[in-house]
Amino acid sequence: MMRMRRVRLGRSGLPGKAVAALAGVLLVGGILAGCGGSDKPKDNGLTQASAGEVGTKALDAFRHADNVRVTGRLSSGSAENGQSSWDLRMDGTTTSGTFTSGNHKIDVVKSDKDTYIRGDKGYYEEIGEGDAAELLAGRWVRLTPAQANQYRFLTVEGLALSLADYLNGLSGQVTATTFAGQDAVQVTGKAGVTLFAAAKGDPVPLRIDVIGGENDRIEFAGYGSTTAADIPKDAVDLGALG
Repeated sequence: MMRMRRVRLGRSGLPGKAVAALAGVLLVGGILAGCGGSDKPKDNGLTQASAGEVGTKALDAFRHADNVRVTGRLSSGSAENGQSSWDLRMDGTTTSGTFTSGNHKIDVVKSDKDTYIRGDKGYYEEIGEGDAAELLAGRWVRLTPAQANQYRFLTVEGLALSLADYLNGLSGQVTATTFAGQDAVQVTGKAGVTLFAAAKGDPVPLRIDVIGGENDRIEFAGYGSTTAADIPKDAVDLGALG
């Protein structure tokens, strides 16, 4: 008769050697998870950079941002036009959101070379479509290339060109601070421009105060979010109206 070898079981009911081997696997796995599982952003060096370097790095990081929400308000310096404002979600050459033009609030969607807007009667009269303003009011409109050119800043690269006026040539002290709960640096340049930029992860801009006050500023949030602009259907093509 065949004799059965007795195997010593651990408390789990598994052979003792199997328990030891399993424990070893779990221990190693835990150590590896602990070493590689941290997603905390690393210091990006802005706290040790000069003011000029902070501005350059922030501008470059913005240019390469996958997706960002940009809100802002700026005084035009004209009593007629007053203050402009915008709330835009940008992703490369695609943009959607709202902006103001004079006293008019405009919805906008920009995808590559196509720009769509939706405004009131007064806005269409201002852009030279007075004869069709009644028809176009409240409807999505695809602008002609010439009309769309004035909104070329409504892309990441287009806005970056505008931001260069504020961020290039910053001077002054770089101060470590916090902004919206995250580590940041603050730099104040000429003409009252103040930049807040992320001190960890990508050195993206977080806010630009144009005159150092509450009224004129540009804010950046939601970097890396996944949102897609819906191209308006049944838009009126101004180029086809003649």
